[in-house]
Parts: sequence; C-alpha cells; structure tokens
Amino acid sequence: MEGNLRNRAQQLKEKRPGYATLLDFYVAIREAQQQSKPRVQVVSAKPANGSTAASAFPLTGDAGFPVDIKSSVSLFDKLCRLGNTANQYLASQVKSIKQAIADGKLNLEALLAGGCRAGSVEQTAVNQGLDAQVLSFLVVNSTRPSIEAARDQLLKGVKSNEWRECSCPVCSSPPVLSLLEGDPARRHSLCSYCGHRWRVDRVSCSCCGNSDPDSLHSFFDEDEKTCRIDLCDKCHQYMKTIECGNLEESDPVLEDLATLHLDVVAIEKGYARTVPNFWIARRTLDS
Repeated sequence: MEGNLRNRAQQLKEKRPGYATLLDFYVAIREAQQQSKPRVQVVSAKPANGSTAASAFPLTGDAGFPVDIKSSVSLFDKLCRLGNTANQYLASQVKSIKQAIADGKLNLEALLAGGCRAGSVEQTAVNQGLDAQVLSFLVVNSTRPSIEAARDQLLKGVKSNEWRECSCPVCSSPPVLSLLEGDPARRHSLCSYCGHRWRVDRVSCSCCGNSDPDSLHSFFDEDEKTCRIDLCDKCHQYMKTIECGNLEESDPVLEDLATLHLDVVAIEKGYARTVPNFWIARRTLDS
C-alpha cells in the first residue's frame, strides 16, 4: 500500500507542484497509521443492541468505538514528531500541546478514549489556549487505526446493502466524500469518522438526501478526469465525488487534497462543505 500511495502522490505532485508539501505530509501521516495497525488491540466490538439486522443501525449506538490507548499514544507521539518538521506554526502548537501534557493540564489518554465527535477535544483546547484544529487533527489521526479495527469487527456478519441513508450505518457520522467505484460504477459515501463506505443512490444529494434533479448540479475542471463537485440547492452544501475506478491507487483523501482548488470554487459559489476537513485547515498546514 505504501509504495502505491507514494507513486500516486508523486504523479499528483508532478501535475500540481503547489500541492507537494501537503501531499507529502498526508503520505507521512498515512504511513505512520499503517505501521501502527499491527499493534492495535481493541476489545471485541459488537453492535450496540447485539443485532446485525438493518434495524440495528447505527451499529455503535451511544457507546462509540473502543480505542487502544497504548498504540494511540504511541502514534500521537509519532505524529507530533512529524508535525515538528511540517511547518513553524504546527511545530509551535505541538510544543504547547506536549508541554500541557507534561504539566498535567491535558489528559491525553482521556482525550484519545473520548474521540472527537462529542466536542470534548475542542473544549479542552479552548480551556488550555491551544488551537482546537491542531489538537483535533492529532487526536483524530492517532485513533484512526483503532477506529478502523473496531469498525471492521462491527461489520462482521452485517449486511448493509439496503442502507441508502446519508449518515453512516456504522457510526451515524456524515460522509466526507462521494465515490464512484466498480464496473459498472456505483456510488458510495465515505464516512468522515470511521471510513466505512456504503452504497447511496446515484442521483441524490449525499449531504441531505435530496433527489430533485432540478436542484442538483455539478461542475468539474477539464484537467480533472477523476473528480467533480456536486452541489445541492436545497441544503446549500457540496460534496466532492471521486471516480476511484480511474485511479491506479484508490486513496480518496489523497485525491481530495490534490483538488482543493475545486473546493474554493464551490465555496465562492455559496456552498459549504458538509464536514470540516482537518487536512485543509490553513493554519494547520501552511508554512
């Protein structure tokens, strides 16, 4: 996986040199997560009500995902080291975060166990005078291997083929991207939290479910053969759609990062991205 990811990133950097630093940083983060996966140990994750029927969705209920704290702490430290070399602002925030942990003002294990969906990380950052985007970015990416492992356990024996809702059938989170996969191409949503992919209707808004064709629009760049932006006039949100079938290496997030100029156009048109993207937070990733 690492070789393919690096190869695809190199192709994208040659085409769009301005994205080189961002793509290199993403590849480094993703490789660190992949290296962490073999060490992840999560308690047996089972559907919240014990059922594997569609009526059990979302599978996590209110319990959320179990997190391997030890491996997440180790990955957190590694991501902090990567952040130290990314840019000056991120390095300064990492220093402040590490100091808050050393002083006992920030309970890292509690943050990792709680995840990011309840807003606890953001509130902790505000209380400690830290950048909430940076702290959330580190926590989310440190727990990612645990979340993915628990998700895979939850999905064993579960059939979600009939699920067509906008929210994830595993954890109820909204999608971050829309994907066209397979032959013939079928449309899937990619969960913003656990990374699950589930089938959705081809002609509908991935954000709100609107299926009125008169209020659904899209645009693309002639130079982008694998990506388009879908707009909805009902919820005034947009979703980026990646045609994975045309890619040598199907890492949708990598493709997303290499087409941020399309996000700018959508925002200028008055549409909002459904889920804030940690990777494109200006203060987090700019030098």
